[in-house]
Amino acid sequence: MLRPKALDHVGLVVADLDRSLRFYVEGLGPELLRRRERTDGESSAVLKVGDQEINVFCNPNFTPGVIEPHRIDHFCLMMDVATMSELIAALREAGLEIADGPTERRDGAALFVRDPDGVRVELQIKK
Repeated sequence: MLRPKALDHVGLVVADLDRSLRFYVEGLGPELLRRRERTDGESSAVLKVGDQEINVFCNPNFTPGVIEPHRIDHFCLMMDVATMSELIAALREAGLEIADGPTERRDGAALFVRDPDGVRVELQIKK
């Protein structure tokens, strides 16, 4: 039986790379490792989240809000805060709206935000 030992990266397709980088880097805090602009109008960036990455790809022909079968439902970031109140205050300070939650779980709590293209991002804290 195969047993993955870690998540290496998540790849996202976005409509506007600058807008998405403001949301992720300035809003949620991952580090921008590198950015690439191509001559055909496409661009990409790599964000560092702990030992993992978020690879962000911008295609000018992408239409936000269109649900396609190959799109992801959500991904989860473990947040480095002690309480949900701290997380909510940090989101407000960053100008980010909560889409759902917070909800208590047996091992912590979580809430969801949406990125500029509608992808649900779960933000979780552990007890």
